[in-house]
Formats: sequence, C-alpha cells, structure tokens
Amino acid sequence: MKRVIAHWTAGAGRASAEDKAHYHRLVEYDGTVVAGAEAVEDNIVTSDGDYAAHTLRLNTGSIGVAMCGMRGAVEHPFDAGPSPLNEAQFNAFCKLVADLCVEYGIPVTPQTVLTHAEVQTTLGVQQRGKWDVSRLPWRDDLRGARSVGDFMRQRITLMLGGVEVLQSNRPILRFGDRSVDVGVWQVELSDRGYHLGRADKDFGRLTRAATLAFQADNDLPSDGVVNADDWLQMVKATPRPERFVTQEEIDCESGTAQDAQMTARVGDLVGLGGVAGIATQAKQAGEAAQAASGVMGHLSAMVSEHWPALLLCGLCVSAWFALRALGYSTRRRRLLDARENRSLAR
Repeated sequence: MKRVIAHWTAGAGRASAEDKAHYHRLVEYDGTVVAGAEAVEDNIVTSDGDYAAHTLRLNTGSIGVAMCGMRGAVEHPFDAGPSPLNEAQFNAFCKLVADLCVEYGIPVTPQTVLTHAEVQTTLGVQQRGKWDVSRLPWRDDLRGARSVGDFMRQRITLMLGGVEVLQSNRPILRFGDRSVDVGVWQVELSDRGYHLGRADKDFGRLTRAATLAFQADNDLPSDGVVNADDWLQMVKATPRPERFVTQEEIDCESGTAQDAQMTARVGDLVGLGGVAGIATQAKQAGEAAQAASGVMGHLSAMVSEHWPALLLCGLCVSAWFALRALGYSTRRRRLLDARENRSLAR
C-alpha cells in the first residue's frame, strides 16, 4: 500500500453499513475502532471492482480510514452539526493510522498520510469539493486542510516515536514569516502556556516575544529564530507553570522606591544629573517666571498712569509718517511732469 487517506463519514457517531462499505477502518465517537467490509489488500488492485471506494480516482494503493461524525456539518460559516468529532476520537484515529503505517511500511509525509481535503492540492488528483478533514471542532485555531493535516501527521509521528524525523523537516522560522508552519509553532507555544493571542500564521512581535520566553525557559539560544533544536525541544517541553505574584512583590514594584528610581532615571536621560538637577532647573524656571511677571506688572501700571501722553505721542508719530508719505508722492509727480514736459499744477 502506498498511502493512507483520512476522512470523516459525514454521518452519525456510529458506523453505518454504508460507512463500512467505503472505508477499511472507522473510529466511532467514543474511540471504538470498527473494521470495514473490505480488506485493506482489496485496494492493491481495483480493476476487479471489489474494493473500498473512498477517494475519487485514488483508491488503488490507498487505505481509507474515517472518523464517524460531522453529519450536517457546514463549511462556511463553520458548523460541526449535531455529530461533531471530538478530541478523544481524533487521538484514537491517529493511533489507528500510526499502526497502519507500521503494518504496511508507509512513511508519514504529506504525500503518503493526508486528509481527503489535501488530495487535490498535494497529489493533483481532482476531487469534488471535499473538505474533510479541514476543521476540528475543538480546535478553532486550526483552519484549512494543510493545517489540520500537519497537526494530524505530527500526532501520528509522535506516536511512532519519530520526533527527530518530524522536527528535522520543519523549516526555520523568524520574525516577519507567514506560513502554515508559523501557525503550527504558534499553536505549540499556546498549548504550553506561552500566550500570544490567536494563531494567525503571522510571525509578529507577540510570537517573537513568546518564542524568546520559550527559548529562555528551555536553555536555548535566545535569538527569536525557530530552528530544528527549538522544534525538537517544543515536543519535549512541559506546559509552562503559572507564576503567582505575591503582595510583597506587587508593593515592591509599585512602591516609592521604584518611583524614585524611575524619577532619577528620567533625570539622567534628559541630562540634568538626576533628581537634584531637575529640582534646580525647576526652581530657576520659577524664578524667571516671577521676574517676567514683575516686569509686565510694572509696564501695565505705567501705561495706566500715563495713557493720555502715550496716546498723543502715538498720534503725532502717525501724522508725521502720513505727511512724509504725502510729500514723497508730490515730489515724484513733479519729477514726472518735468521729464515729460507736462504741467499738471501739482
């Protein structure tokens, strides 16, 4: 056999006779594994018509396995319907696929262990709008065939004990990357207590901060770049313990000593030599303001006392400028008369 293709039955949580006719193995809602009507070996050759028809134009050499459920499910907007898959069922399903891979010597790769929804994009065999398995009802952060397929293959590989093989195939991730693998890394971080919001497949600031924290907690180089060592350690890492802050720590962080340190730091940053420098500058500024206020008060008193004289001076100055302008205009006109031999009695 060449590959294992994962499905859901789009029926109830128990395997029906029709389900058994189409799949070699089925996993019911409670994790029970049920054998189909056809043997796996029947799909080695399908020209005789005696085989399990589970995937359009790709039944030959393919083992068809399915999780019972998702009756009445809707893809957009997603609704799992009255018979949703569950996590225990999914884990039993991954264990079943792992056992089949061992029994038939099938490696765990995207080309050999894949969901029905991945067939068209991965193998180029056209299907009829199949979307199983592209959503898991209990994992809203995993969306799309490749995301769920990668998640499934990871679980299967872990069950086979091939952590090193799985993680060595992971790409290097760094700030600014956008990919399915970034989404997988975000999910792994979140599962282990490194909170970064929703897994959006975007290696942004929050993801980098969570990555740095993970690296520091696990004695890895704290560079924010995810490489093979980080992937391998992620599988081995235990959930990050919750940190409980005591009242004493809160008081210490928010007390006067902390405020004094911050004030001194601000003083150093602005080049005033700390708190003493700030106080000196503030005092000098206050004295300058008081001096300026005194000058303005003196001027105001002088204007109030001598305003008639000041007004008269202002009028005289204005009249002088007006007469000067008039005289200049008259002289200019007379000069023009002389140049043009005119006499306009100006």
